Amino acid sequence: MKYILFTVAVLLMFSCKKAANPEPPTTCVTSCIQLQIDNALSKPKGSLFYKIDAYTYNGATVYLYYMGCCDRYNELKDGNCKYLFSPSGGFSGGGDGTHPTFFSDAKFAGVVWEDPRQ
Repeated sequence: MKYILFTVAVLLMFSCKKAANPEPPTTCVTSCIQLQIDNALSKPKGSLFYKIDAYTYNGATVYLYYMGCCDRYNELKDGNCKYLFSPSGGFSGGGDGTHPTFFSDAKFAGVVWEDPRQ
């Protein structure tokens, strides 16, 4: 029984499903991103993040989380929700300054999720 539960957990962790309003249709949401979206929806709008965009960067799909408030850095994460760096946001708008060419090097792939609440 333990092995079956473990196998199901691993499959769910690495599965990918289509976003509710994907742009383009190939954009998908991993289970960890979906958990973060669910968490954002359980909080007041903008208290965590209000939008996720997908980019292709260095041959991989990465996700830019736009923070909702207060001069916070916009976080770039991989498909496993691992923080990579912050290319924008903050007081200066330039993020953490570690990858100033991100937007010129990356290719926009589409909007993954945007908070539907008004």
